[in-house]
Amino acid sequence: MKFGLVGHLCLDVIHLPDGSEVQSYGGIFFSLASLANIVDEGDLIFPVFGVGEVDYDKFIERIKIYPNVLIDGIFKFQGLTNRVHLFYQDRRERTECSVHIAKPIEFERLKKMIDFGVDGIFINMISGFDVELETLKMLRRNFKGYIHFDIHSATLGIDDKNVRFRKRMHDWRDWLANVDTVQMNEFEARSIGEEWWDDDMLAQNVLELGIRAMVITRANLGATVYYFDNGVKRVDLKAYEVNVVDPTGCGDVFGSAFFYKFSKTADPVLSTDFANYVAGLNATIPGSTEIDKLKELVRR
Repeated sequence: MKFGLVGHLCLDVIHLPDGSEVQSYGGIFFSLASLANIVDEGDLIFPVFGVGEVDYDKFIERIKIYPNVLIDGIFKFQGLTNRVHLFYQDRRERTECSVHIAKPIEFERLKKMIDFGVDGIFINMISGFDVELETLKMLRRNFKGYIHFDIHSATLGIDDKNVRFRKRMHDWRDWLANVDTVQMNEFEARSIGEEWWDDDMLAQNVLELGIRAMVITRANLGATVYYFDNGVKRVDLKAYEVNVVDPTGCGDVFGSAFFYKFSKTADPVLSTDFANYVAGLNATIPGSTEIDKLKELVRR
């Protein structure tokens, strides 16, 4: 199969609760590297995102270790790659500061994936400005394959000090009407729909848009998946027990694993359980510096 991947790259500076600091590639890199490590032999990945000109050559050298990743859609832009400082209070919530956020990715760049013949596309809203709504609508009109969407930072605003803050996503129906499956964490789920809705009511309204599966990730509590099967079905899956070193990127890795497995099976429960497993393994790795260990860990 051929997989498309869209979202902004970040350079992460991770400030852990114990006072230690880790610097590594972040954002869409977590999704890309994890996908490259779990897909089947013969599968290909076509990512589309930009890299600041100062970081471009070094980043491309890093990506070239993956023979299943095509670099044709990775482009260079003037200026710096997004720098993100992540301050963790605990596993489940953090304070985020972002500088040098890249411009939204244009449809003409996304069209390269369609021309390449991808079977599915994973759009991860890393910065919240990765693609614009009109671009997504144009993509949907031109691509009839599978689209997985991670709401992610589309529920975050940014203040004059570059600190991200939670905001309501009022046009969520317009976004989700143009994708097939969607994921969000507990905090993001509270930022769409009506404020008085619980998760079940949110899922009912989301699935009525034609969504095939909606997933809410819950960190160390696991994940919940909703789907239609003679009515709305809810399945709660526990997290796998792991020794957590760094939770950064677990949602991005979860998304890649779900996207991969759903592309192969169209089974929402199996896909969520597999994503839970791979995301848990990612939590045992500091930053993205050793993310290629996932290949061996998943095989075990």
